[in-house]
Amino acid sequence: MVKMNKLPEVTSFNSDEMLCGPTRLVIVAEGFEPRSVYWTKLLHQEKYFLDAIICKYQPEKKSCLAELLPEVALRTFNAPLIVEFERVYPNKFEEQLLELFKNISKYDEVVIDISVMSKLLIIIIISVIKDYGGMVKIIYSEPETYTPSLEEYNELKDVYGKPLKLPSYGVNDVVRTPLLSSIVMQRSPSIVIAFLSLNEQLIRALLSVVNPASLFLINAISPNLLWRERAMAEIHDSIIKEYANDNPVDERGLLNKKTSTVFYQETFELLASIYNQYCYSRRIIIAPTGSKMQALACALIKVCCPDIHIEYPNPESYFISDYSSSKIRMVHEVVIPRFKNTLYDIADSYRLNG
Repeated sequence: MVKMNKLPEVTSFNSDEMLCGPTRLVIVAEGFEPRSVYWTKLLHQEKYFLDAIICKYQPEKKSCLAELLPEVALRTFNAPLIVEFERVYPNKFEEQLLELFKNISKYDEVVIDISVMSKLLIIIIISVIKDYGGMVKIIYSEPETYTPSLEEYNELKDVYGKPLKLPSYGVNDVVRTPLLSSIVMQRSPSIVIAFLSLNEQLIRALLSVVNPASLFLINAISPNLLWRERAMAEIHDSIIKEYANDNPVDERGLLNKKTSTVFYQETFELLASIYNQYCYSRRIIIAPTGSKMQALACALIKVCCPDIHIEYPNPESYFISDYSSSKIRMVHEVVIPRFKNTLYDIADSYRLNG
């Protein structure tokens, strides 16, 4: 299945090409990382947006809202609207967004900065705007490094589970929302598709509430941090062996199923292939436990295939200090024109049922 030309490319964002004129809505999240405000500060100090929505996390131990709000306000005609996103109860946010976006057609463009968004938040937003006919721009600021470093990981490898230098640990709850749920094929055996991370407890928690007939694990290939592929495989070694029949490995002992952390098209391609093979015999459940751009692919495949069910294990906490570097490697952009029609064409191209 080689149809990646049907999917909009990931390109480098150029602030000089961001022109005033179109009626735009921008959606950002406050987060706790320095990159929360990086893309906004790249923009010239002009009024690019008619309206802005800032997603504020609850509960949140640390926030960049005080820095982000004035930067967004400087570039928006109307005062930014702050909407709370409760990690453990996202239904309220979903309901608010559905109400707010009833008149979304008044915007020529919707710009979404997913850089510090929860993976579930990304999927909710994309699902809420699925019938929007204008242009959607996805922004992702890729940091130079994440915690832990290779040296820190090697030091802690034998005592994995300690939260000291891991990006997240524990699981608060496994959550779902009405918009992301599906009862199609509910009586059939299920396939769970999950993504490796440095928090093995996410998938363990998922398996405690879902009893799948098959578990397909997808590893993440970071273009500039290749060592993390093996690290994540080592962390999930017991789960991979437990579901060995579903998760073949290569000659290096690493998962055959793997996709880029940045180029979402690879993830979409793989998910579409799995869907086409099993959609008539299995209930398909996706847990977006990987990278932000892998989550974007999950969001797009969910729009194309409404019968897919989404479950999300919420990390209990994050290692806030140095979670990601303040230095940004690149700001990526995905431009999706005629959003609803483009997704319809993609679904048709991949023979999905959307």
